[in-house]
Amino acid sequence: MSSIDSFAGKQCSLGVEYMGAGLGLRFPHIYEILSQKPKINWLEIHICNFINGGLNQQLLYELSEHYPLSFHGVSLNLGGPEPIDVAYLQRLKQLTNELQPKLVSEHACFTSFDGRSYHDLLPVPYTQKSVEHFCRRIEQVQETIGRPILIENLSRYVQYSENEFSEAEFLSQLCQRTGCGLLLDLTNAYVNDKNLGISIDAFIDALPHQFIKEIHLAGFSTHDEWLIDTHSAEIPQEIWNLLELYLDRYHNVSVLIERDNNIPSFQELYNECCHAQSILDKYPS
Repeated sequence: MSSIDSFAGKQCSLGVEYMGAGLGLRFPHIYEILSQKPKINWLEIHICNFINGGLNQQLLYELSEHYPLSFHGVSLNLGGPEPIDVAYLQRLKQLTNELQPKLVSEHACFTSFDGRSYHDLLPVPYTQKSVEHFCRRIEQVQETIGRPILIENLSRYVQYSENEFSEAEFLSQLCQRTGCGLLLDLTNAYVNDKNLGISIDAFIDALPHQFIKEIHLAGFSTHDEWLIDTHSAEIPQEIWNLLELYLDRYHNVSVLIERDNNIPSFQELYNECCHAQSILDKYPS
């Protein structure tokens, strides 16, 4: 049996428990959280900021003593042509073994090409060749860290003429071939709906919902007639409505509040987290 088959044999359970609403940890709030220890179900860590050690990693160990963690990455470059950075992957393995995060997630994208790293999550064409490429690299990551990961859908601003599948079909193949899970970013799907006319209802309906183990919520900004996934504003009512619609149609799932720019006070983000939990509480888990 191949390693891909062994993960797929887990029947989508992925060993992931429902955790309720969590909060994306940002550096301005770390010391406030450590000193006051507010009631938070779980924290999502941008693991790329901690993986090289030093003070940041010591803070991560302190946080892990009080809160369940999730590792969210942007540096594996799963869709890129260069080999995966083995040194980075080994450090991820070490931290995963030592801190036992509840989830480990990455993006269905590439972030570097020809030795140049970008500060964007760049989409790949949805082709059979891309499926094979992603499956090999997801398998490598899962074999190394010893667990399935979650893959997140992207906000996109262009369509490739080479596409052979829809995004939902592409993600479904990754899950079914490798046993990885899905991280459904509702804001990304909403941005694609408004910018590119990709129906969010059709996209969500076509996903394999048994693989969805986490939902991301964030705000966005506008430029001319475009929505830009900047994570720079409070979550708008349209996104809260999408969360309720998803929970009503499908199943309860852990939800994460994100903010990466124009970071407000901790209390403002905490209030959004509490609001998300109040919505989750209306639906059976």
